[in-house]
Amino acid sequence: MKKALFLVLCAGFLNTAMAKDSTWLMCVGDVKLYDEDVKLAVNVYEHRNSTGDGRETDLTLIYGGNVLQGSFNSTENDSGVTILKQNTSFYRGSAAVDYSASTLSLSGRLNLFGSVTPLETVLKCDTLGN
Repeated sequence: MKKALFLVLCAGFLNTAMAKDSTWLMCVGDVKLYDEDVKLAVNVYEHRNSTGDGRETDLTLIYGGNVLQGSFNSTENDSGVTILKQNTSFYRGSAAVDYSASTLSLSGRLNLFGSVTPLETVLKCDTLGN
């Protein structure tokens, strides 16, 4: 009886430990960058941080051949000051994910190879995985 109870408890703990607790979104929308109307895509991946005691949201901004990456601490809320970068190009500003509305808001400045443009947008997101 004790052995059966132990096995049931272990199975419960293993099931909890292996539960999926991340969210993967792809957010796309029309934006105005450098005085042109263009498409912008941002990959959003919210997950446990590396120490396991909090949450982190990774962002990958894709614009043409530019791929900027970064993250923010999402332990307390789903927004934060964010720097996404690749070599000398970067986005600096805020990012906020609204999971109930399936949107990503960006408010900041995009600098591609020394040329800066404001980036203020709300992108619509689709869930790719949980």
